[in-house]
Amino acid sequence: MRRLQTRIFIHFIGVLVVVGVVTSLVLASGWRNQWARSWALRLVRHGARLVGPTLNDPVRRDAMVRHLADELDVDITLRDLDGKALVIVGEAMPPLTGDDAVSARLQAGFVRRPGGWFVAAPVRDPQTGVPVATLEAAPLTRFALAGLIRPVGALLLTLIVVAIATGPLARRISRPVARLTEASRRLGNGELSYRVPVGHRRRRWRHHRHRLDELEELTRAWNEMAERVEKLVRGQRELLANVSHELRTPLARVKVALELLEGDEATRARVADVAQDLAELERLIEDVLASSRLEAGALPAHPAPVKVGELLAGLAERAGRDPATAGKEVRVGAGAAEAGEVQADAALLRRALWNLVENAAKYGAPPIILDALLQGSRVLLTVTDQGAGVAPEDRERVFEPFYRADKARTPGSGFGLGLTLARRVAEAHGGTARLDAARPDQSPPGCRVTLELPAGPPG
Repeated sequence: MRRLQTRIFIHFIGVLVVVGVVTSLVLASGWRNQWARSWALRLVRHGARLVGPTLNDPVRRDAMVRHLADELDVDITLRDLDGKALVIVGEAMPPLTGDDAVSARLQAGFVRRPGGWFVAAPVRDPQTGVPVATLEAAPLTRFALAGLIRPVGALLLTLIVVAIATGPLARRISRPVARLTEASRRLGNGELSYRVPVGHRRRRWRHHRHRLDELEELTRAWNEMAERVEKLVRGQRELLANVSHELRTPLARVKVALELLEGDEATRARVADVAQDLAELERLIEDVLASSRLEAGALPAHPAPVKVGELLAGLAERAGRDPATAGKEVRVGAGAAEAGEVQADAALLRRALWNLVENAAKYGAPPIILDALLQGSRVLLTVTDQGAGVAPEDRERVFEPFYRADKARTPGSGFGLGLTLARRVAEAHGGTARLDAARPDQSPPGCRVTLELPAGPPG
C-alpha cells in the first residue's frame, strides 16, 4: 500500500509544482514584463538626461555611460543622430532605422529586435533642448544567479510545508485501502473470521452524530459481507458434516441386513455388489467428514516424527493385497530411504497418500512409484504414475471437492474427493499439494502429485 500512499503524495506535490510553475510563468510574462518595461522606460529616459550635459566632454561622457551600465547592470549603446556608435558597454544595440529612428529623436520608446526588445531615448542638448544623440539600453539581459536564491528558497520552503501537511493525508487515505487489501487476502486464504479494524474518530461535540466517510462505509460494508460469507460457509460445513454423520447409522444397519440375507448363488452375487457399493458410499462419507473437519479445524492434527521410508513401504505392501490396486505395480523409489522423517499425523498422512495411490491406479498406468525428497526443512512426498496425466487447465481444479475431469466421469470412478482430502491434510500440517506432469517432454506425460510437508527433527 505504500505505492498508493506515494502516488497520492507525489500527486499533491506535482499539483503544487504545476501551479507554482504556471503562476510564475503568468507573472513573468504578464505583470513582471509590464513592470520591467515601465522600469526600463524610466531608466533610459533618466539616463539620457544624465548623459546630455557630458556629450561635449568624451572622457566624462564615456565615464557616465559606463557608470550607468555598471550600476544598473544593463547593456548601453550611445549613438549620434547619424547612427554612429559613440560608446558601447556590453552587447551593442542595433542601429535605429526608419520610423524607430524618427520616434527615438522625439521621445523614449520601445524598439523590437530579434529575441527581445530595448529602449531608445533622445539625448538633448541641455541648453537648447534639441536632440543630439540617442541612448539605447536593454535592461535585465544578464542572468543573475543570486537573484534566484530567494524565489527558489521560497519554493523549496513551500514544498516542504506542503509535503509535511500532505503526508498524513496520504496515509489517512491509503490506510483503509491497505487494511481492506490485507483483509481480502486473508479471506481468500480461508480466514473467514478476520474483520477489518474500524477506527473511531473523536467527536468534537457529543451531541453531533459522527458521519462516516466513503472509506469507512466501504470498510463496514466489507465486514458485513465477510460476516455473511462466514455464516453461509459455516452453515454449509455443519450441514455437510451432520448429514454425513447421520448417514453412517442407516448404512451400518443396511450392511448388517445384507449379511443376514440368505439365498442362492445369484442372490449372493447381487448382495455382494450392493455391499461393494455400500462400502464405496461409506468411504465417501468418511472422506466428506474428514475433509469438512479439516477445513473447519475441528479435526486437529497431531504432528509427530513419521519415518518416510517405513510409511511408503507400508503403503506399497497394502497396495499388493488391496482389491483397488490389484494387478497394478506399486513400488517405492530410491529416495524414500534418505528422506528421513516428517512432522505429521501418521493416520491422516497415510490416508491422504493412499487416496493418491488409488487415484493413480484408477486413472493412471503402472508402475506407480512412491518416492520422497528432502529439501532443506521440507520433505516432498510424490506419487507418480505413467498414464495420460491431467490437462494443464485441470491441474488446479482437480483439487476442488467433487470435481472430476471428463475422462473420470465413468461409473465406479470415485467422487472427486481424494485429491481434495490430500491437499487439506497437507495444509493442516503447514504444507502444500500440487499436481504436474511426470515427464513433460514425453508422451504420455504421466502424472505426479506432490505433498510438501515440514521435515522432522534430525535423526
